[in-house]
Amino acid sequence: MIRNSISRCITAAAAVTAIAAAAGTASAQTPVLPPAATLLAKYGVAVGAKAMIKSASISSKGALSMPAAGMEATFEMLQLAPNRMQMVTTIPGIGTIQVGYDGTIGWSVNPMQGPRLLSGKELDQIRDEANLQMATRSPEMYTAVQTVADTTMGGERCYLVKMTWKSGRETFDCFSPRTAYIVGSKSVQETGMGAIPVTTLYSEYKKFGDMTVPTRTVLEVMGQQQIVTIKSVEVGTGAGLAIKPPAEIQALAKPKS
Repeated sequence: MIRNSISRCITAAAAVTAIAAAAGTASAQTPVLPPAATLLAKYGVAVGAKAMIKSASISSKGALSMPAAGMEATFEMLQLAPNRMQMVTTIPGIGTIQVGYDGTIGWSVNPMQGPRLLSGKELDQIRDEANLQMATRSPEMYTAVQTVADTTMGGERCYLVKMTWKSGRETFDCFSPRTAYIVGSKSVQETGMGAIPVTTLYSEYKKFGDMTVPTRTVLEVMGQQQIVTIKSVEVGTGAGLAIKPPAEIQALAKPKS
């Protein structure tokens, strides 16, 4: 009986010791992650968030390539404060792809699917992306942000932050502790062909006026790479600029009689 009691005591003590050791080991191995709000604030400063939000219009031009498909294209994007945008991509031999949001209607026009009014999660997504505050990662865009990992993307160490949007979407941005820039993102993009996981890598940040933007973006989609290169960014007053849906989209949006 005594031997059994001793045995139980030893076993219990060993268990307690093991648990304590495990807890200590876990505590020692648990990285201390910086608050997501701090990472977003540093990013805002690094990219010139105040200048972006004050901009009435931002016009960007650049190139898009898909090396595996041998495809080269050009694009022009116009953003008007506070939440309108349109982007026209021209692909030689195929045609033009248009996407946009005028503050109410979201649309897509491409040679494969024709004109479409965006709805549901696709509309939520383009509404979020059209907002100039999105580019600055303004906390007002989210219901919650949380740092979830100390990891690496694109060969650079970064803190992965889970972003829960007011629209209900969830995306992940990875912030460099060295530069405060976003070096990569993970998301599920809603498209006319369904939801598609996308990993995005940002690099070659350059200053345009008071703003700093990544001029090279690599999207990894369905095993293929798309490379976006920004060649110019112009900030304007917005005078004389407007974003209107193409005629075929206006026809689709017209109430049925």
